[in-house]
Amino acid sequence: MKNLTFLAKEIWKGKSVTRSFLNLRLTQESLSGKTIDVGGGKNPDYISFMKRKDVVEFVNFDIKAGAHINFETDTLPGVDGEYDTVLFLNVMEHIYNYQHIANEVVRIVKPGGQLIGFVPFLMWYHPDHSDFFRYTDEALLKIINKTGADSVVIESVSKGPFVAAVQMFIIWFPRFLRVPLFISFYFLDYVFIKIRPEHAQRYALGYFFKIVK
Repeated sequence: MKNLTFLAKEIWKGKSVTRSFLNLRLTQESLSGKTIDVGGGKNPDYISFMKRKDVVEFVNFDIKAGAHINFETDTLPGVDGEYDTVLFLNVMEHIYNYQHIANEVVRIVKPGGQLIGFVPFLMWYHPDHSDFFRYTDEALLKIINKTGADSVVIESVSKGPFVAAVQMFIIWFPRFLRVPLFISFYFLDYVFIKIRPEHAQRYALGYFFKIVK
């Protein structure tokens, strides 16, 4: 019930279903040390959901934040292994040269550091943001393995077919209708998963991944 309350509050604030589930997942993560957010925009609000282990030195690296870089070809700032934490959320699907940017974000994580990432899967197309790809967990694993990272966890951010369906159209409803719509579909999935638990992972809203060096 606690998770449902959190999700309902995020949807009331205007977040998509996928972003609400991502924010919920981020409450389990902690930032520490020198941290860079790659491609997260000017003022990413998801930072507020993450705990702080110690003093965090935060770098926001995005074109909207004043960075001059081409993520398709350029080298990210920092020498190899410079950052304790690298955030890479909702970015890779917008980069055509995905292996290059994957190599770069892994390169700048220091030994003992962490990379926290997310890509959407069952999500509408964003034609105004150079939206190129949707990745399965199998594809992500192959891409990450090519970077040389040897400790990666990939998790499906999902509920079931009804939440996946409501994700596609709820944003077009007036805000006062979104929460009851979501809760109704959420409970339909609760019943569905009780009956068909083997299908619980087949309707991924996206994939959360974490690399620890």
